[in-house]
Amino acid sequence: MRRTRASWASRGVAIAVAILFVCPATASAAPSSVTALSTPATPEALLPVDVTPQNPAPVLVVRSYRTSPKSVLVGSGFTLSLDVFNATSRRAENVVVSVGSGPGSIDAAAQTGSGGLIVLGTGNAKYIGTLKGSKSASVSFEMMAGPGTTPGTYAIPVTVAFEYEKQRLDVSYTVGVIIEREPAFAVVTAELPASAVVGEAFDASFEVANTGGFAVSGVTLSVEASTAVVSEGSIYLGTFDPAGSEAIDVSITPKEPGTLDVVLTVRYRDDFGRARSFNAPYRVQVKASQQPDEGTSGATPDKDAPKEGPTGLLGLIMAFLGLGT
Repeated sequence: MRRTRASWASRGVAIAVAILFVCPATASAAPSSVTALSTPATPEALLPVDVTPQNPAPVLVVRSYRTSPKSVLVGSGFTLSLDVFNATSRRAENVVVSVGSGPGSIDAAAQTGSGGLIVLGTGNAKYIGTLKGSKSASVSFEMMAGPGTTPGTYAIPVTVAFEYEKQRLDVSYTVGVIIEREPAFAVVTAELPASAVVGEAFDASFEVANTGGFAVSGVTLSVEASTAVVSEGSIYLGTFDPAGSEAIDVSITPKEPGTLDVVLTVRYRDDFGRARSFNAPYRVQVKASQQPDEGTSGATPDKDAPKEGPTGLLGLIMAFLGLGT
């Protein structure tokens, strides 16, 4: 059979159409397999990434605090002052500072009648308002260590609450306070002369009482003088019970004239083992010792020595009349 150009032409068109449909499928498969092998997909890579910047909240801290008076005594009031500082450049709104809130609050002991720290006069929260960046504000609380409070160190909880970008935030801190007891002593009697003489000893007696409500330990009772010698001037008592009294008798010999300072001293140890003392000062005027006159020898006359008669003209007249020897 004779093939014509038309038949060959039709075959060429058919071959071209077949290549057109087969080649794209083959070419697209290779790149897909290569991509999968070089960059395998992981769950993290499929998660969306949030690139929106977040504004951190202001940082408010209790930069310093103090108590007035410095020593906090059981049964006495004191002022607690707090300095709150904004450590960032961002503004905090509606700032409120409170003390003793939450579990373990400072007034828990007071509610049981065993003493403790309590806030007086106002509530336990103070409003500051707006606190700008890098600025500070101070608040004060009137407080008291109630009767029966055990001496020691106390941690007072402090909460600083504020608003930032319509959110209410708060941070908690603690400040430490030392609670102490102060003993009380009183001199019952003090017996010593108003004046003395150099080199001559005089007696002095003292009686002191513990007028506080608790026993004091490590007690020594002594009498000291600035320019004198004190004999048996110290006694060790140990524990000094409340409502008790102790006496001490001494002998004091002044060494020079002038004002002699005599001090009754009670030395003891406080609840923290620190050395403390109670002093009661007295004064004695010391005079110089009396010396004999330079013109006299100090000898006493002899009673058996013959007495001398009158001399001069009176002696001659009395001798003439036989009235003298």
